[in-house]
Amino acid sequence: MKRREFMKSAVGFSAGLIGMSALKPLYADNEMEFRAEPMYDVTPTKVTDKVYYFLAKDPEPSPSNHAFFNNPGFVITSEGVVVVDTGSSVQIGEMLIRQIKKITDKPVVKVINTHYHGDHFLGNHAFIEAYPDVEIYAHQATIDKIKSGAGQFWFDFMQRNSNNGITGTVVTLPTKTFAGGETLKLGDTTLKIHQFGKAHTEADLIVEAVEDSVAFLGDTAMRRVANISDGSFPGTIETMKKARELGVKQYVLGHGPHDDVSICNDMQSFCENIYDNAMKYYDEGLSDFEMKPKIMAEPFMKNVASKWPGYEGTIGTFVSIAVVEAEANMF
Repeated sequence: MKRREFMKSAVGFSAGLIGMSALKPLYADNEMEFRAEPMYDVTPTKVTDKVYYFLAKDPEPSPSNHAFFNNPGFVITSEGVVVVDTGSSVQIGEMLIRQIKKITDKPVVKVINTHYHGDHFLGNHAFIEAYPDVEIYAHQATIDKIKSGAGQFWFDFMQRNSNNGITGTVVTLPTKTFAGGETLKLGDTTLKIHQFGKAHTEADLIVEAVEDSVAFLGDTAMRRVANISDGSFPGTIETMKKARELGVKQYVLGHGPHDDVSICNDMQSFCENIYDNAMKYYDEGLSDFEMKPKIMAEPFMKNVASKWPGYEGTIGTFVSIAVVEAEANMF
């Protein structure tokens, strides 16, 4: 609970800081402003002949990984490349472009930001520079959040945790919106956009590459215990049910290796073990710190979730947030 309150207060404090200063031109008076060193190359992981993603090895941003800790992806269509999430900086975005060009000579024609956490949109800057006419899509709530403080908050977060490794990055807004339910036909490729409600955030977009039977889940599912402060436990549970109903063969995650439908099952079980027990123990009058060891003793938590990065240091926060949501949903 404390972590969520901190995150909200930090975003609120930043709301007045983004303005035009965060969106100022990178080039001023015909002289390039200082940029941090380039991002090292990461070879894309192939899922199908047309679908790839960049697998981040680390679960958290650091100076050594240049704040590269999520999995941007892309789909090669006969009409151009569609990029799903752009990483934490202009440097990472430039690296993605370099690597995409090694696989195809087709230009990037669309970018989709799955939500408003910085590792999924701060690389937009590089794509606007390289492809000035590229269309960048996101949910309207993503655009609103970035404008109202999340842009500056996430820039500062990545800059701090990378030891200024994203210097030169300009917060770059999406230019178009998806609400969910859209179908895009790009030559030989059909993309369906899904929005199943509040899960990791209220703005989550899931991108399905129909012919390849692949869905990009963003951060709605992951085998990692990191951040639920903007999300919903029951919302994630319902999203996993609907993601499973897509019937695709492979799911690309925002963090961690791509997987089959078992990732939906595991994420659903994780949230159910925390939220359902929080509801039960709250009704019995237990506090969050009294619930924590009981929830951690559940077979799934002990045998499966305990092996996920971040579990030991973050599970207490998850339990506290589940209690707040359970309490709100009871009244």
